[in-house]
Amino acid sequence: MEAVKERPVLLASVIVMGVLIVIGLIVVFGTVIYRLSSSPDPAATPIRGQFGSVDVPVAVGTAVVRTTFIEDRLSIVTTNEGVLEVIIVDTKRGVELGRVRLVADDALSGSVELPAAE
Repeated sequence: MEAVKERPVLLASVIVMGVLIVIGLIVVFGTVIYRLSSSPDPAATPIRGQFGSVDVPVAVGTAVVRTTFIEDRLSIVTTNEGVLEVIIVDTKRGVELGRVRLVADDALSGSVELPAAE
């Protein structure tokens, strides 16, 4: 103990490091307790990849021609009055990403050929 008292810098360093360790432990345990107490109800949180039901609006008389899954996207090909439309839906979030409407161009062809329904 006498050797430590002869070196006041060493004694101060040990005390400061001890205080920092205690403060660090308090911060870590406080963070863990905060996150556990403020986490949402697991029953209310949807499981990743399951979003429930989604309404995709389409016109009256629209027929679904084909559906395809590509990774986490769902493409729905529909037809209504000779117009093909591809609807793209994100299956993880359950949101419609966009639509591609394929319309006939009279300069290119006289009519649109619809694929056979599967």
